[in-house]
Amino acid sequence: MDKFNAYVEANAERFIEELKEFCRQPSIAAQGIGLEEMAELVQARLERLGAEVRLIPVGDGPPVIYGQLGEGQRTLLFYNHYDVVPPEPLDLWESEPFEPQIREGKLYARGVADDKGDLLSRLQAVEAYQATLGKLPLKIKWVFEGEEEVGSPHMATFAAKNADLLAADGCLWEAGGKDESERPTMALGVKGIMDLELRAHGAKAGIINSLATIVPNPAWRLVWALSTLKDENDNILIDGLMDHVAEPTAAEMEMLAAIPFEEEKMRARFGIPHFIRGLTGIKALKKHLYEPTCTICGFHAGHIEAGAMTVIPNMAMVKLDFRLVPNLESDLLLELLRRHRQTGFC
Repeated sequence: MDKFNAYVEANAERFIEELKEFCRQPSIAAQGIGLEEMAELVQARLERLGAEVRLIPVGDGPPVIYGQLGEGQRTLLFYNHYDVVPPEPLDLWESEPFEPQIREGKLYARGVADDKGDLLSRLQAVEAYQATLGKLPLKIKWVFEGEEEVGSPHMATFAAKNADLLAADGCLWEAGGKDESERPTMALGVKGIMDLELRAHGAKAGIINSLATIVPNPAWRLVWALSTLKDENDNILIDGLMDHVAEPTAAEMEMLAAIPFEEEKMRARFGIPHFIRGLTGIKALKKHLYEPTCTICGFHAGHIEAGAMTVIPNMAMVKLDFRLVPNLESDLLLELLRRHRQTGFC
């Protein structure tokens, strides 16, 4: 591996510049920005390795990029995504989100860690292997999608139609990271996710707010509805939801206790004085890894720009997401939420 490591070191600057190039290209799935251009960049990089590459259409979404390289009795599948989340709020950035900057040894840009760094590092690793060790000892397949950050709406259909393309002996997914002490982490399972929007409607148009004495305000209706989902101690109040959340087994609790959990460093990095409910130690770790979530991701109603506007909004909208644990499937959660709406929402 000495030749391999020497090659990586000799090409490190070029590899970083490639990553910067990827990060300069916006590819915002939620806004439909730059996805085709990003797909072309990824396709070109795969082709430089000598891979056979196809851009496979998926309905009205950006294409899935499929690549294949090498031969052998075993096949390894790489999954990654080339889309990113929106960069807003822009005023919180110290540098432009799509103009990468290195500060204190770290590269800052939208999508650098999720998922363009992971995606590109795997391509660069294959390049380094071929340059120093020769022919690949197995077949590698790549599947890169452009809708992961909006819930992969076309991936299930793609997988069903292309099962032969996805056949493999093993799969490496996008995830990876380091803890507070820069130790690599490994996950033995992941939570699911369900995104949804709630909307409340009022009058057919905005009305002068002196009439707020008698005209319903949909923003207040939505706030009242949201207050029935959680209490001030972060307990989810949707009837029956927590009944489907399994407690960790004794063996899992032993593994939890063995996880290095540097909570003081974590809170310092987040800039918060304490965790929810003041939890510490294994109790905080258990909540983090074994409980579902109910998160307000964004709220919009009426006039939110600079200056006053004395109008009652006629619509309010909130974006929610739920992180799902075993036994709490999305269909079940949606049914529980609908029942809650009938009995608990204002």
